[in-house]
Amino acid sequence: MATSGGGLGSPQWTTKAEKRGLDPLGMQTTSVALYQQLVPGISNVTLRMRYYGLYAWLAQRYARDIGNTSVEQWCIYLRRAEAMYALASVHAGGERGVAGVDWATRALAESGDDVDFHTATDRAEGEPQYLKQKFGAFGAAYGSQLFDIGVLEAVPGHDVPVPTRQIGDKLAEAFQAAIGAAADVFMAAVHAGVINKRGLAALPAMLPSRIAADGTERELYEHLLLSGAHGERARAASRGHSLRLVLRIAEDHGSSVRVDALRWSLYASQCSVVAPFSALDLDEDKQRFAWAVYQANDLLHLCYETILKLSLDVLGGSPTGMLFETLVGQTAHRLMSTLDDYAAGSWDDLCDSLALAIDPTSIEETMSELSLQRAVLRSARLEALTSDDSARSAVLLLAVLHKRFHGLIERVARELPVLAEGSFLRSIVTELPFLNSHADAPLLALLARIVRQRVLDRHLWVAIQKFRGAGDYTFLLESDDGRVRLRQKDGPVLTNPRLSSAIAFLEDIHLLNAGGTTAAGSRLIQAA
Repeated sequence: MATSGGGLGSPQWTTKAEKRGLDPLGMQTTSVALYQQLVPGISNVTLRMRYYGLYAWLAQRYARDIGNTSVEQWCIYLRRAEAMYALASVHAGGERGVAGVDWATRALAESGDDVDFHTATDRAEGEPQYLKQKFGAFGAAYGSQLFDIGVLEAVPGHDVPVPTRQIGDKLAEAFQAAIGAAADVFMAAVHAGVINKRGLAALPAMLPSRIAADGTERELYEHLLLSGAHGERARAASRGHSLRLVLRIAEDHGSSVRVDALRWSLYASQCSVVAPFSALDLDEDKQRFAWAVYQANDLLHLCYETILKLSLDVLGGSPTGMLFETLVGQTAHRLMSTLDDYAAGSWDDLCDSLALAIDPTSIEETMSELSLQRAVLRSARLEALTSDDSARSAVLLLAVLHKRFHGLIERVARELPVLAEGSFLRSIVTELPFLNSHADAPLLALLARIVRQRVLDRHLWVAIQKFRGAGDYTFLLESDDGRVRLRQKDGPVLTNPRLSSAIAFLEDIHLLNAGGTTAAGSRLIQAA
């Protein structure tokens, strides 16, 4: 029989769309859903605050100067403007977080005095483009967030976005006032599709790093991010609370902070008194708690994903595959053998034997959550076999999380229902009660139950849903004639909670710098 797309033995009427098994247990979904609630209006790919003002201004000028409701004309206008912004950024010496700078660098190097860029933006067939995505960085990153945060809106009758009156128009006007004469130079080039390098030299005022520290534009960005007065009030307030927590931590550290430091500071706040959070109001304290739970939830799926990787390593050691029950048994026995030093007959015994670290972020304490996470991730690379240390640390970290948070599950479910909605979701809200319900069973039996039910069966169910829903083939193991065989591996990974973008935005609007929270940032959190 002839085959098509599926390889040897695949029927000719099927196609197998191979993809690496992103979120192979479907547990990262709950972490993502939670951080989306904690930092709405910002994403991991919205890299600079000033794009929010730029797009508001572009939409306002399009409505005023062009007014055509053709989505295709809006698309070309938008693409030319983004390419121009990249050219201006590269010509001025480079700016981080600007879309299309690789293309702009080449275009400037290959051009004379005039840079004819419309062929790289207008989507003509066969012409290399500055970005592949049809609506550029707007479509790939910023558009959804601009609607979410209340800068742009849709109006009846056409699909071209317009600035909102309350926010977008004011921001567009402030942006134009801030860039001065650069506005006309920029727009003339967008309409012409060409600019000379003298014109580019007139555009630095537009760049992401040039937001004035004492201008109306900056004040509007601050109000947009932190006031809680725009859009759906609860969501806007949530973003403001999260950003104030970032400022508090940076003020305590005396330096700009990295995402990892933020995550662990917020987690540690649930385990002990942490200075930046000693006098929070009720709403900010609930936000602090939500971030601590987010980190715990992320650590929990890291444990399960490590057990999945161990089982795939075990399966990979048998080229001809093995019975499913054999795989479950071998993986459970491998986990159990790493715990010999703990003499634990049951899950309760194991938890009772563990002394929780006073500081969960200490790298000196081997039982701290940070130390255990580091041990887990040492075997995360796909080409590395899961070590006994990583496997043991995954089980111990699971036990530590159980011990820290099992008494808080009712509060978590009540305050963070996104972790408990839907019978198919798995999160700290479902998994800690599961462990509790089997806490007095023999430990080996519980480990086998985790391997089978919470890991392997769960992965197969998730892969089936992806295949049914989108045709994505993400199975990491396959069954054939009663035996399972390894297809490919996947390793544990933490989710990325938008905090990198939040830090960049706060730096762009002069609330954070290398020395920590600025005077303006300190006044803001003191006034809260």
